[in-house]
Amino acid sequence: MRKVYIFGMEKTQAAILPDEKSRLEKPHNYRILIVDDNEPCAKTLMWTLEMLGATAKIALDGPTAIDLAKSFHPEIAILDIGLPGMNGYEICAAMRKEAVLQNTIFVAHTGWGQKEHRERSKEAGFDYHLVKPVNFEALKNILSTLSKKML
Repeated sequence: MRKVYIFGMEKTQAAILPDEKSRLEKPHNYRILIVDDNEPCAKTLMWTLEMLGATAKIALDGPTAIDLAKSFHPEIAILDIGLPGMNGYEICAAMRKEAVLQNTIFVAHTGWGQKEHRERSKEAGFDYHLVKPVNFEALKNILSTLSKKML
């Protein structure tokens, strides 16, 4: 695996991108919705997921995310928690009420990693809680686990 340093990130925050073999391992073409008010962060995550074979879309706020999810029907929704206006907990809870999103896997993607934040994520309906910067291997493991469930 090679490390690639994204412009503006410190070396300790390096994004780990897949090597050639990983790019060829595309077990499922997931529909993934990314919700983050930090557009460069959202785009970087989208590009990384697309390299794994996913179809990804971005929403920068809660109301847009909910509307997009109703038409896109994501299998996975990756939500930032600290959003202005409607936060990630509220977005997750609202999406969980939508019939077309009942099988969606929800992943919190946030800078908040303390125990109380992880507990609140569970209470809001999140299936996973990842702390920024995203650990590529952890994300890949989630996708791999989901792929096995879908077989």
